[in-house]
Amino acid sequence: MITIYFLSGLGADERVFMRLKLPAGYQMQLIPWEPVNGDETLEQYARHLARKIDASKPFLLAGLSFGGIVASEICKFLKPEKLILFSTVTTQHEFRPFYRLAGTLRLYKLLPTIFMRLSLPFAYWFFGPLDKEGKKLITDYVLMSDGTYLRWSLGQISRWQNTEIFHPHIRIHGTKDRAFPLKSQNAPSYVIQKGGHSCVFTHANEVSEILWKELA
Repeated sequence: MITIYFLSGLGADERVFMRLKLPAGYQMQLIPWEPVNGDETLEQYARHLARKIDASKPFLLAGLSFGGIVASEICKFLKPEKLILFSTVTTQHEFRPFYRLAGTLRLYKLLPTIFMRLSLPFAYWFFGPLDKEGKKLITDYVLMSDGTYLRWSLGQISRWQNTEIFHPHIRIHGTKDRAFPLKSQNAPSYVIQKGGHSCVFTHANEVSEILWKELA
């Protein structure tokens, strides 16, 4: 049995992957997010989370959104059989200009926790299109969000300087992704029509078919 270690999106948990069906011979193991030290770098945090990986056996690594960024960092010192990326970027060049500007000006430090709790309609739009269960997940994530962790992670995203792309990898991206628009990305391996940033949940059947094709 080969383990695929999954890293969810920012502040999310294993529920975002619960609709996926893996082919025989593979098992899912979530690497949960852990509290962060405000002075911790993304590389240090990636090494901290990677302690959950048993690298003595063949394994795969999968990451959604910010989890994909962390997974790419882990691949710089651990070598999975394959990297699976959902709704994320592979290098700094794929960010919207505003993201890079926000990192330069450190605008993420101005984000109060209460703003997230007052912005649910925006969150539904930003992470959508969503079905009823998808909206419930986003609501839970926003209401449970930790302000310190949120500001730190947004800072790491906006100031990420990566130029390396790990191989082999597969990349799955939705045509309606508003967080990381498809038009600004290097060509993904697979495109989910009408899929948003949460297509791994809302279009889980299509994503599962891709995983079966790639892994079975």
